[in-house]
Amino acid sequence: MSLQLEKSEKSDPAVKCHDAAVSTNNKTSLERTVYLFGQPIAHSVSPSFHNTIFCELGLPWRYIRLDSKDTDDLAWLMRRDDFLGAAVTMPNKVQSMDLVDILTVQAQRIGCINTIYSRPDLIGGEERRLLIGTNTDWIGIQRALLKANPDLRTSLEAWPALVIGGGATCRSAIYALAEGLGAKLIYLVNRDPEEAKATIKTLKRNGLRQEVQYLAKLEDLQSVSKFPVVAVSAVPDMAPKTEAERRARSISSAMIQTESDCTIRKVFLEMCYDPTPWTWLARMAKESKWEIVDGLDVMEHQAIEQAILWTERPLEELPSRAANDAIRRALHR
Repeated sequence: MSLQLEKSEKSDPAVKCHDAAVSTNNKTSLERTVYLFGQPIAHSVSPSFHNTIFCELGLPWRYIRLDSKDTDDLAWLMRRDDFLGAAVTMPNKVQSMDLVDILTVQAQRIGCINTIYSRPDLIGGEERRLLIGTNTDWIGIQRALLKANPDLRTSLEAWPALVIGGGATCRSAIYALAEGLGAKLIYLVNRDPEEAKATIKTLKRNGLRQEVQYLAKLEDLQSVSKFPVVAVSAVPDMAPKTEAERRARSISSAMIQTESDCTIRKVFLEMCYDPTPWTWLARMAKESKWEIVDGLDVMEHQAIEQAILWTERPLEELPSRAANDAIRRALHR
């Protein structure tokens, strides 16, 4: 097994609360563990977010890293009595679907999960834990975009959206734009034609009704009659090395920089936030008068939805401000 559990940062005050919570809570409050399952994840600030939530609520729980891309590693831990749930990140969002008992409708429609939680279930008169897989990424994307422009639903009735990238994050972004915000047409830019086609095929097979159009080459822009008013970028901030990467960058640049007669406030969401959200695409979008939203806003929104599922407490009872402050301090460090 390739299991590697990383030690929590000793400098994180949220982690230091764990022993205190164990000693002060009543005996009915059991120690529980949530795992961040992905690779590489050393840079992630989500432990600071969730350990702050647990600490502020006085729960003897911990959120720790499981640096692995082997689903057997998580499957083994899921059998432990202290397993509360998991946050699933790249590259494990698709294959981890096979580990759970039930998938929510959203997880089925998107075709990947980022969250595992449990609920009691009675079978044959005996109670057991039912493991559920869901996706909160699309909620984070939807809310971050609406926070930047509350009128986006109205705008997307007449104007298209753009998604740059591939993989699980791309699927969540398309679902958020189509099902969450009502976009009728979504353009997709991806360096890999096969990945792009597979993404569209999966979403269509799972019930997506809206049109997703793959832009494979610059010449495809000649058929674009209306340019997007919202864009989501889910690609690494690295200089292109291959012809396919250079082609995808050229198409993305043209879509962002092309002027149109649209007077609607345009929003550009850069999913990257570490070490900085000011990627080459974000800088270009800013120069072209787009309003920039960074991925930290998405992370905060999707993470609070995870906390609701794990703690089974309503939003108003969760110390979201303290958790948000914790991850910003972690990023600063």
